[in-house]
Amino acid sequence: MKKVLVGFIMDGTGGGIDRYLLNFLETVGSRELQIDFLTNQTDERLAQRLKKHGSSLYEIASLHHPFRQYSEVCCLIRENHYDTVYLNISTAIDCVAAFAAKKCRVERRVLHCHASGNDCANSLKRIIFNSIHRICRLFLYRTGTEFYGASRLAGEWAFPKKVVESELFHVVVSGIDTRKYAFNQNIREQVREELHIEDSFVVGHAGTFTYVKNHEFLVDVFCEIHKRDSRAVLLLIGAGEELENIKHKVRQYGLEKSVRMTGWRNDVDRLLQGMDFFVLPSHFEGLSIISLEAQAAGLCCVLSSGVPEEAKISRECYHLPLKAGADKWAEFILAHREYDRNNVEIDSDSSLFDIKAQKAVLRGILYPKDTP
Repeated sequence: MKKVLVGFIMDGTGGGIDRYLLNFLETVGSRELQIDFLTNQTDERLAQRLKKHGSSLYEIASLHHPFRQYSEVCCLIRENHYDTVYLNISTAIDCVAAFAAKKCRVERRVLHCHASGNDCANSLKRIIFNSIHRICRLFLYRTGTEFYGASRLAGEWAFPKKVVESELFHVVVSGIDTRKYAFNQNIREQVREELHIEDSFVVGHAGTFTYVKNHEFLVDVFCEIHKRDSRAVLLLIGAGEELENIKHKVRQYGLEKSVRMTGWRNDVDRLLQGMDFFVLPSHFEGLSIISLEAQAAGLCCVLSSGVPEEAKISRECYHLPLKAGADKWAEFILAHREYDRNNVEIDSDSSLFDIKAQKAVLRGILYPKDTP
């Protein structure tokens, strides 16, 4: 049996990496594979979910204790004799486990970057983290044997240009079940009735409330939209450390009755049906799976220029720079609010985003090209 150690996963309900890794397990998992996971804090529900696939969840020290993390990863590798270590990272700072895998001479050491910046709200800390990232970036690639990115931009963030331009680097994203997200008028009406937004122009967003998602700017944009259309509603799906700050800002603008915050939901596919327009003003993204899902749901979307061009998979998806300002974003959204949702189609060139096409791609991460 081939044995694979995968890192890092949080609680299975968090951001894009968690969703990607669970999809990865469900897509490639088989009797011939033992796929185990690393985490910094064990979530029992996640552990039970992984157990159904025959996978173990190992808790190790966080990066606050790098030497301990290094030692614990080395011990796990030596005890379980992994053939492959597959590390999913956001920055080059997440390099400790990679050095441990190299030290233990794991045959295949796969590095996959999912972000293109440091998600830190404090500007001073962000400068410090970016500096540490640049230093670690000089050494991280030396620990890997193969390299992946959620986009080319994500690859360039984590690895040197010579690596990204080599045959060792590939762009791999999580597939989406386009049938699950296909526009459905009946579900749309149900959602809008549940949320009491039947007659509203609904601007929507889904994502963790953190610096990178830029909710503050989104609220500014919606405020400008609401000035022009008092029936407009902002639908926010998710939770996170910036949630209370955003609630405070909504109150400052007097928009409490026009903003719906649902918290974490496991039916995002349904909630997308109830929206009229999807907005993603992120400071940066590795790719953004939710933007693909929104397009699959037939929504017109506007994304910041910090979101890679690869995220555009329909004609009704647009990129705008944040420096254009909230007023211009609002004008753009209102100018594009009239469209036929039934005719929003995914570009044929983007078929690899469909989950059906992902099995061969994801298996390629675990098996060399010459392995059947």
